[in-house]
Amino acid sequence: MNNDKQNKAINDLMENYNELVNQIFRFIYLKTSSKEIAEDLTQDCFLSTVKYLKDKEVRNIKAFLFRTARNKVIDYYRIKNRIIYSDELVLANEKISSRDDIAMKQDARMIIEKLNSLGEEDKEILMMRYIEDMNIKEIAEALGKNEVVVRVRIFRAMQKFKKIVNRK
Repeated sequence: MNNDKQNKAINDLMENYNELVNQIFRFIYLKTSSKEIAEDLTQDCFLSTVKYLKDKEVRNIKAFLFRTARNKVIDYYRIKNRIIYSDELVLANEKISSRDDIAMKQDARMIIEKLNSLGEEDKEILMMRYIEDMNIKEIAEALGKNEVVVRVRIFRAMQKFKKIVNRK
């Protein structure tokens, strides 16, 4: 890749860093339930992306980052030989100031608990779509899937999620 394209790609990444780093951190945290591990993997994700951008071109940086983050989490668990447990939501460092806050946090915990009842693929695709607010094209690129396949998987995962939520 020529220097102008390389510089533009890295500058685009840096311009959107604050937004992207928070999204990638949340994504990784929900998969690891550890702030420290999520911070380390997020940092690794961005370093790997910058190194990659020095040699190659990326069409959609956000999708590329999510794919890299997903691979970093897989590698982490492969190395640690652990089972993924994500049964807590990031609620640290927040002070409860009203009953509404308490209710919202209870709802968030319930949603995460219900999400954890889904299979890993269903949970991941719903998180990308509804928590990270990624569009179909970005999800397809991040997962290396066709857009039609992604739409169908989101629909089916949402159907499963609705059944879980409606169970008493």
